[in-house]
Amino acid sequence: MAKVAVRRVNEWDGPSMLKIYAPYVGTPLAPEDALPELQDYIRRIDTYTYGLGWLLCEIDSTPAGFCHLTENRNDPENLFSVEFQLYVKAEYQRIGVGRALWTLMRDMMELGNRREVFARIGLPNETGRAFFAAMGFVPQEEGGQVLTARYALRPADPEALKPTKPYLLLNHEYEAAREKAALLVRA
Repeated sequence: MAKVAVRRVNEWDGPSMLKIYAPYVGTPLAPEDALPELQDYIRRIDTYTYGLGWLLCEIDSTPAGFCHLTENRNDPENLFSVEFQLYVKAEYQRIGVGRALWTLMRDMMELGNRREVFARIGLPNETGRAFFAAMGFVPQEEGGQVLTARYALRPADPEALKPTKPYLLLNHEYEAAREKAALLVRA
């Protein structure tokens, strides 16, 4: 039986994550036309891991996919609203890697009192459309080469004045969510 880990990333994961991301770059499935330089990517990891969150899924210590959050590009001042991006190696698709990453990120967002999350799905991409629909995202608008879908989160404290950063979540809650997510991968 394969060993599965779903966890927060650190800058040492940058090279592996760029290898996963590279096939998506320059397609409607990624927001960039050129692969970022490693140092720039590591800076992003450092910036967003602590403020919003990046997660990595490994199978037998081999990176299989990752996800991260960014500010909502349509409402960047709204700290409770974010965008979710997901990238999975082709050979690890359809075995639960995306579901595991989404599940842990969703749990972390809800524990951290976020209220909504958007996914921008590059089109054509029936696989992506079906995945996000299965995860509970609701299509909002379709234009050009992008479908925007929204997921309404259930924050732990709906009255919170600001979200809790991922690294400030209680360790036992994070570890329980990590273990639950790892069980979703069929490897």
